[in-house]
Amino acid sequence: MIEALDVLGLRPIKILFTTMAAALMATTAFTADPIPADLRAMALATFKALPSTTPAVVNNPITPEKIVLGKALFFDPRVSASGVFSCNSCHNLATGGDDNLETSIGHGWQKGPRNAPTALNAVFNIAQFWDGRAEDLKAQAKGPVQASVEMANTPGQVIATLKSMPQYVEWFSAAFAGDADPVTFDNFAKAIEAFEATLVTPAPFDAFLNGDDAAMTSEQKQGLTLFMEKGC
Repeated sequence: MIEALDVLGLRPIKILFTTMAAALMATTAFTADPIPADLRAMALATFKALPSTTPAVVNNPITPEKIVLGKALFFDPRVSASGVFSCNSCHNLATGGDDNLETSIGHGWQKGPRNAPTALNAVFNIAQFWDGRAEDLKAQAKGPVQASVEMANTPGQVIATLKSMPQYVEWFSAAFAGDADPVTFDNFAKAIEAFEATLVTPAPFDAFLNGDDAAMTSEQKQGLTLFMEKGC
């Protein structure tokens, strides 16, 4: 062990070298930890891989036209009574699919009673909203628009607003070509559901679960092993 002197205190600083050596040994020991041969099987007992394609939803075939329309509606504040709030206001796709607030801010700058859940991967939820009162994303999409503390609008006013804009009439007609009157509140909700169904976030972990051994690094596999062993 090399011993040096602290210039200010003229005392040995052997402890510094000892600490550094201990840290290096710990790092080396972690790196050398074996990866279980059955790691994937262990993980699949707890986790399920996200699909890499848009999942199907009930009673709403997803088409490119619906996705285009739903994306426009998701980001458009004109569906709110004030023209200020959009779906993205509370479910901001740039910040993890929510607004990072304790409770969301809505119409008249009111604070809602609950935290906004993320829109990412929401298509896989067995029900929507924290209390599960909406059976799917179609039903969920109709709620915030009408809630007085959120967008404070009405279905009739939403449709009147959308029908006043030729581009939306064109988009609805393309997305719901078989409907005599394509611009309806039900179709509004279906389009948003179609777009939100695309908001899935498969990661290298999902590829590993699907059989790709090279999708995760050795360090990541060691971390996964530790994560499961510790019951995280």
